[in-house]
Amino acid sequence: MNSGFNYADYPVIVGIDFGTTYSGCCYAFTQNEEVIDIVKWPKQNNQVYPKTPTLSLYRKGSTQLVDWGHGARRLAMKPNSSDLMLLSKFKLYLDEHLQQTDLGNGLNITDVIADYLRAFHLHVCTELLKGFAGNYDQSRFRYCLTVPAMWSDRAKATMREAAIRAGLINSNDHPDRLMLISEPEAAALYCEKKSEQFNLRHGQRFMICDAGGGTVDLIVFEIHEPPGEKRTLKEVTNGHGGSCGSGFLDLRMREYLKRKFSHYHTINDSAMELIMDTFINVIKPDFDGVEDHFLDLPASMGLGDLSDPDIGLDNGSLCLPAEELRDYVFEPVIRQVLDLIRGQLAQSPNLEAIFLVGGFGQSNYLFRRVEEEFANQVGMIGVPPRGELAVVRGAVYFGLSPQVVTERVSRRTYGVETRMLFQDDLDPPEYSVIGADGKRYCRQRFSVYVQKGQSIKVDECISKNFVISYPNDTDSDLFAFDGEGPPPRLTSHPLVRKVGHFPIRMPHLDGVKPGDKVNMTIKMYFGLTEIKIECIIRDKSFTFTSSFDAADTLTDNYPQQAQQDPYYYQQTPIMSSNQVYGVNDLTNSMSHVSLQQQPSTYSNYPPATSQPYNQSSYYPPNNNYDYYAQSTYPQQQQPQQGYSSYYGGAN
Repeated sequence: MNSGFNYADYPVIVGIDFGTTYSGCCYAFTQNEEVIDIVKWPKQNNQVYPKTPTLSLYRKGSTQLVDWGHGARRLAMKPNSSDLMLLSKFKLYLDEHLQQTDLGNGLNITDVIADYLRAFHLHVCTELLKGFAGNYDQSRFRYCLTVPAMWSDRAKATMREAAIRAGLINSNDHPDRLMLISEPEAAALYCEKKSEQFNLRHGQRFMICDAGGGTVDLIVFEIHEPPGEKRTLKEVTNGHGGSCGSGFLDLRMREYLKRKFSHYHTINDSAMELIMDTFINVIKPDFDGVEDHFLDLPASMGLGDLSDPDIGLDNGSLCLPAEELRDYVFEPVIRQVLDLIRGQLAQSPNLEAIFLVGGFGQSNYLFRRVEEEFANQVGMIGVPPRGELAVVRGAVYFGLSPQVVTERVSRRTYGVETRMLFQDDLDPPEYSVIGADGKRYCRQRFSVYVQKGQSIKVDECISKNFVISYPNDTDSDLFAFDGEGPPPRLTSHPLVRKVGHFPIRMPHLDGVKPGDKVNMTIKMYFGLTEIKIECIIRDKSFTFTSSFDAADTLTDNYPQQAQQDPYYYQQTPIMSSNQVYGVNDLTNSMSHVSLQQQPSTYSNYPPATSQPYNQSSYYPPNNNYDYYAQSTYPQQQQPQQGYSSYYGGAN
């Protein structure tokens, strides 16, 4: 699976946790595996904290980064800074479920993240080169970057592209020099390695609740440690999450304060930032839902001599009743976290432990509420030591031993676009084409390879064999369906999205003449954090990660009815000129494969129609058949629809 990549060439492992509110970095040497935190950050004054703010500062009208981290905040707080624009929580722009405002200055999210990571990485390299890592050039570093479990494939691809633009790796480096790992998975590796509470045995399950500044991610893992074998972890639930991190407590606190002082005057920006600093650094971590808190208002508000019992103001000191903070600030966000935990428990009710990690995971009030809700269902609810570093340290552990997690659960249904024999009772006539064999086919059929919720081993692949004419290039597109229930029949369905495009360039082959047929094998790995493609032509191997088109959006390409009705189909699909019989939307330089008739496995597709339909009415007759190449599968797998595909272990 890692053909062409030698891990031994990279003796330094760098883990980066690019967070919504704070970002951190750790590293280790492969020879001793001791994880070292980066604790010194630019302009942090006397603080020694292993994270730095995820803040970027630009001048209005400019795309040039002025400063980042602590320095960005300090400059933005100075008088006469009205020409500056401070960006915060911009990681949330990769959450496709949130309504986003324009970044301003003509900036796009990929470049904003790249600008921040470039400055962040430059400082990290400076710190690393002061120590023993100075014995190695930066080209000998390998990186592990954490991403939320809830992110789409497109968001992960954007993160990879931003890291390349930032200079972490070069665009022509092997993709494995930069590995992505989901944040809760990284946290699980940290808990498994460091937490004294973690004394679970083979077959027992635990949940990771990674609660950070922007997102809360959850996954359930199972310990796999048969006698005589190395201890590993398996995902057993379809990990999910939501944008309900501690940053949303900050937003609610701002609104709470504005309402409290609404009959006085607007709180000026500098005063609000001073108040919020106190809330973030003092009140929020200590809040337990019982004790009231008191806040000394900044002098710039001009309320130092004022008392107002109606709002709890006494000579410039504001009382914040625990009940109000609980009801207006904390509970609306905490309830979302509890709902996420319930969702995971519904998938896997028999748990030995829940571990709360991340900055928000250290909250006393969150721990108390989780304990109140779930202590009677789960054996233990724990907060590992230094849980705010669980993700970034776990990223380094993953880089040191990528095979610790051996099995993952697919977040979506994946497949390719192909042609299958036309069925009059199911396929719309405008999709009908005549193949090279004179038979009638339906184009733009969605050929499923991996189902949402399906467990996949990390070294398990789908392997497809093709024949192409030398020296023609080719390419392949990958589609995904994120809904529940049976996948749609056609790729033109509004909930089926093209999520990957893989160009395959023919290498020079000695002794091969133009027009000669060349065998090619494409292996798709869905059990990794990113989808990985390996293309093998003779003894040449090429590796890809997901590469996304800019048009990969749900709402831009479909009529309004499609946005409201998930079972609406586009009436006028576009036929690609390079589609030919039996080639999975690869170019027409390919020969079609031999076909064998087999019963369909996934037969419950809705018909393609421009009208909404009753979901209970689309089950086809039992004699429904699809066509695909003769294939072999692991024993536990069921045949999937499509051409020339089989499941097998990696070579």
